[in-house]
Amino acid sequence: MGYEETVSAHYGRGNIEEQLLGMVKADGGTPDSFSPANLRGADQLHIGGAAATTRVAGRAGINAGSHVLDLGSGMGGVSRHVAHDFGATVHGIDLTPQFVAIARSLTERTGLSGQVTFSQGSILSLPFGEDSFDTALMVHVGMNIQDKDTAFAETARVLRPGSVFAVYDIMLMGGDVEHYPLPWAATADTSFVQPPLAYSDALAQAGFTVDYEAKPLAEGIEFLERVTTNGGPAGVDRDAMVNLLAAFRSGLLAPVEIYARLT
Repeated sequence: MGYEETVSAHYGRGNIEEQLLGMVKADGGTPDSFSPANLRGADQLHIGGAAATTRVAGRAGINAGSHVLDLGSGMGGVSRHVAHDFGATVHGIDLTPQFVAIARSLTERTGLSGQVTFSQGSILSLPFGEDSFDTALMVHVGMNIQDKDTAFAETARVLRPGSVFAVYDIMLMGGDVEHYPLPWAATADTSFVQPPLAYSDALAQAGFTVDYEAKPLAEGIEFLERVTTNGGPAGVDRDAMVNLLAAFRSGLLAPVEIYARLT
């Protein structure tokens, strides 16, 4: 099994859509027609959930006129949130076929198919022409990407000049990651966490200029403390979240936002 197939297999497990629709039904909703908010962020596999998506989208300048590319769109939670709350048109791409199928199904059920579409594919070889989008988001995806230079060069290719690329990833603050599983990898074989400087260097090489960087570590710790007690994003192993919480508390890893503009 190749590297990308291993990453895809890590995420394509379990009856995730069934779990999400069960949440809607348990809250008195109708599984065939509901608002993205009814999923309570369980379809957004990143630190901070829906609140973090709102922050990142706002800082990226997304609005009703934005044509957004969601890199590593997973179950489509970020894409639907950005379309519903900001009025943007969004296309998500993800490596995992199961996630793409779930994303399309949930998007149809939330009535957003006219604004949000998805395709299955690799960020390292995007199936889009040049100058196709004016904003790109990559939310908790880079930890699985070894070749960030190619990923960022591909992103630059499909963005229009002046576009914003917002990256929100778990990044390495120092030391070596020793304890697995983590939410994005069962072993070190598919975990490629890097420090913020490595991201900035790769972005610069691709033609981006970094405008702003933030590290919401306190929020990340609080979020993981809550979800390890009460349950978190669908399909994420609790032991993986416990290990990530320990890495946050020790200062080994941290959630980092980077906003860069294509020059």
